[in-house]
Amino acid sequence: MGERHRAVVITGLGPVTSIGTGVERFWRAVIDGRSGGRRLDYQWFEGRAFKCRVGAPVEEPAPESFAMSESEARLLDPAARLALAATALALEDAGFRTAIADERERTLRVEGLDPDRAGVVVGTGIGGLCTIEKSHRAWVRGEPLTGVTRYALPMLIPNALPAQIAIRYGLRGENKAVVTACASGTMALGDAWRLVRDGDLDVAVAGGVDKTLSDFDGYGLLGFDLLRTLSTRNDDPERASRPFDADRDGFVLSEGAGILVLESEDHARSRGARAYARILGYGATSDAHSIMQIEPSGDQIVRVMRSALRSSGVSPEEVGYVNAHGTSTRLNDRTEAQALHRVFGRRVFDVLVNSTKAMTGHAIGAAGGIEAITTALSIARGLVHRCVNLERADPECDLALPRENREVRPAVAMSNSFAFGGHNATLVLGAP
Repeated sequence: MGERHRAVVITGLGPVTSIGTGVERFWRAVIDGRSGGRRLDYQWFEGRAFKCRVGAPVEEPAPESFAMSESEARLLDPAARLALAATALALEDAGFRTAIADERERTLRVEGLDPDRAGVVVGTGIGGLCTIEKSHRAWVRGEPLTGVTRYALPMLIPNALPAQIAIRYGLRGENKAVVTACASGTMALGDAWRLVRDGDLDVAVAGGVDKTLSDFDGYGLLGFDLLRTLSTRNDDPERASRPFDADRDGFVLSEGAGILVLESEDHARSRGARAYARILGYGATSDAHSIMQIEPSGDQIVRVMRSALRSSGVSPEEVGYVNAHGTSTRLNDRTEAQALHRVFGRRVFDVLVNSTKAMTGHAIGAAGGIEAITTALSIARGLVHRCVNLERADPECDLALPRENREVRPAVAMSNSFAFGGHNATLVLGAP
């Protein structure tokens, strides 16, 4: 690493997921192998021929969980409310205290933090989907464009998510949204890592957010249903998401937020903060192949993992765990498994591989953030979760897929994300 490069640690975790909110509830659900999948009964199913009727929705966070009133929260898209709830959890978990900065504006400040040296990078697949649907419905029906729809534009744009976090906490460093479908959360973390590593920021609030399932008009589920990417195991929703299983038939759509606090190691040490893990490296590539399908050779998936390892300065021999993208779709799981064989060679069966999506479902832009949280907790707490719903492993996915939780503390772990459009991203984490 260059002379300017600084060590970066993860000090705060903010999971808002279909299996639990907050570190302890989320981790307990992971240990228990709990599934967020359920049969859906939203009103927008009526009169529509959905093939998929399962999903893993997230409960709407209470406004008080991010120190807002009901009326204030109503001015935000639900995705922004998820982002703020996850940020509040992550900052508290990192040991930061907040105070009222402006009583009239109802804004906060983070104590002991230079706001000019703190930034926000949030990934999302779509942004304010609920606002898009609600305002468009009002427009095509000729309903009065009053009330909340007056703010439709600033509510629906993807950059509203990091902007709302920065406004809420007065964070004046670099602030941006990353919109790369299912790789958004991981790419946001990678960008934030670079900003802290290179000395542009001391602290970054980063991760992913998406509200694509329990949205206003059901377009999120409809869109994926039309693409035939979703599981139709409608009578067995808790076991519908089954990465690497021979009987997998598609992913289970989810939603949520995974927000992390990243700090330079010196900054974290100066305030006595606990670190879950260190971010060692990051890589990103593009398939340049298809807007929807993964490139079947897996060449760019191999390249992104190798690139992330090179940036981290560690060798494949040091990796003990991979939190796979593992969507539970036929092509993705097979291609990722084959790519792992190419990266690790004969050592591939020494590397534990699982997919948290078996429990949480696929939270699209939030997935990378949620899975980075899982990976950091696996390192910090010395446990790699079992492959939930793995009953008969696909012979084409021949990997070290643990059937039980494994009490092991990997010195180095990787977290993969791949996305529509051919976006590939890998994070490398290590012990702090």
